[in-house]
Amino acid sequence: MRIAYLIHWNEGPDSGVFKKVVSQVTEWSRQGHEVGLFLFTAGDPQDWKDAIKGVQLIIQPYSKGMWRNSEFRKLVYRVDQWKPDVVYHRFETHYSRLPELLRKIPSVLEINANDITEMRRRNIFKYTHHTMTREKVLRSTSGFIFVSSEIMDSEHFRRQAKDRIVIGNSIALQDFTPAPPTDNKDPRLIFIGEPRSSWNGIDAIADMARMHKGWHFDIIGISPSEYKKSVPENMKFHGKLSKSQYEPFMQQADVALGSLALYRRGMNEASPLKVREYLAYGLPVINGYVDTDFKEEVPFILRIPNESRNTVKASAEIEKFVKSWQGRRVDRSDVEHLDIAVKETVRLAYMKRIREKGGIR
Repeated sequence: MRIAYLIHWNEGPDSGVFKKVVSQVTEWSRQGHEVGLFLFTAGDPQDWKDAIKGVQLIIQPYSKGMWRNSEFRKLVYRVDQWKPDVVYHRFETHYSRLPELLRKIPSVLEINANDITEMRRRNIFKYTHHTMTREKVLRSTSGFIFVSSEIMDSEHFRRQAKDRIVIGNSIALQDFTPAPPTDNKDPRLIFIGEPRSSWNGIDAIADMARMHKGWHFDIIGISPSEYKKSVPENMKFHGKLSKSQYEPFMQQADVALGSLALYRRGMNEASPLKVREYLAYGLPVINGYVDTDFKEEVPFILRIPNESRNTVKASAEIEKFVKSWQGRRVDRSDVEHLDIAVKETVRLAYMKRIREKGGIR
């Protein structure tokens, strides 16, 4: 197939989302498909020149403001002229000419969040505009891929998304070497996240650190200045680090921490990239939600309640879990279904079926 991946993204080539996109399109190409990545961005095109290899990258820059839609129309024209068999679009919002493109060419939307809930967090103008225009995009689309069943079953998609499947996030397992078992005297726990994300539950991690003063907690991706509340001495913030810089912390850790406050986002199910990375290193995980790919309980994931003060309420279970996994690793065979080759084979088969079904006229 000839697949055009269309995405609006401004967070840069080192962001987790863009790395996910790169891994997806690289795998599609590896499996024999011709892929074009069409990027709509307010960033400097030079920042992206080395962002991907082996896949054609077409960049349409824009200046923030009233001319955004006119610049997006240029990108739509470039996609149309490329003549793809399928358009794959990471859904965000409505743009001029987008519905027309999605109707004309068999199309698949990747849905990564409940957009109505997310837009409520923005200003009232953007929220109102989005609620008035989103159905134009959804009704123009042939197929839908959701990252969780919870999002797929939301009332905000149930009516429009008729042809739909769930594919949780994946990871290229071959890019990660499982860490050797530790011989730490006291447990070490690790969390990777981004600042200004209350659903990370950094306060819940701080509660855990206060209750277990002999444990050590490494927080990657957030600097001390970005978390204003007081934290115990056994909790260290290391700021933003590259993979090569944070990998030693992964290798030293006994247990990893997923998001612990997704209730603040109105969510109870997810498949975060960071948890797939933890598991690729062989780290057991403590989560505060249902993982899309592990809905049934497994020994290497402790699921605690998705509610306020959950690490306090589940303190005994957490202590038992951490001590039981200290010096042990998750077997790679238990997480092979998370591998990108497995997940993208399913995604490509779905796109092939949507292509054969044809666009919406």
